[in-house]
Amino acid sequence: MRTRTGMAIVIASSLLGAPSWGTGFSANPAGVAGQVGGGIVEGGCGATLLTQSTSQTIVALNSVSCNGGGLHTDNSYFRAYDMSGFPDGFDVCEIQVGIEQAAGFSGTQPITVNVYANSGGAFPGGALALLGTAPVVVANQSLTVLSVPLATNVPAGTTEMVLEVFTPNGQADGNSFFIGTNNLGQSGLSYILAPDCNVLSPTPTGDIGFPDMHIVLNAVGDEVIGGPVPTIVEVPTLAGWGLAFLAMALAGAAFLILRRRGLA
Repeated sequence: MRTRTGMAIVIASSLLGAPSWGTGFSANPAGVAGQVGGGIVEGGCGATLLTQSTSQTIVALNSVSCNGGGLHTDNSYFRAYDMSGFPDGFDVCEIQVGIEQAAGFSGTQPITVNVYANSGGAFPGGALALLGTAPVVVANQSLTVLSVPLATNVPAGTTEMVLEVFTPNGQADGNSFFIGTNNLGQSGLSYILAPDCNVLSPTPTGDIGFPDMHIVLNAVGDEVIGGPVPTIVEVPTLAGWGLAFLAMALAGAAFLILRRRGLA
């Protein structure tokens, strides 16, 4: 992991060496080929780790962003999780975000992590309803998986849970962010949205020419377990018990009177 001063030098060098200020999809100009990081990730706050990544390893120079000279414009990264296996809902407690490199000129930079419920069609179709959000200040780092505390409930009956990492335009502040990815396999598609690069809706990374950009973006939490509907049993009150005993006593007295009359 580079120091703050080292990060600033890297950013300045990449800007000076950039052929133009043009914006487009490109890899990290300050990356080093062959480097890997991350690794096995376990959720500490919940029993269930939801991931579509075959491996949690972060591979250098495997990600792209919409950027100019390495400094990113607005970018959003998504994964969509099928929630049919959690019919009673799912309690999220943490989102795990892969980071290939976060290099802020000040030593930190902002991102926002969002959790949505999707309904009415498979993502990127359907309608998103925001369930939870977490603004995060990310310190300079590389080849890591960042744990973001985020507590929210995915309601029962939700078709899909969608995770988003949004990196606001960092060009004025000297911020460079490349999401952590690998090319080691995935069980669902990775999506990107970048208006300044004319990607105006969430689009699979393969559709913009980067099929091996498999985003590491996980959720940790616990399945909501629904129990049987409770049976309501009416318990007689003291007054109720009194009436019951009175009825029994009257019935007994009537029986004795009738019996005596019968014997007379």
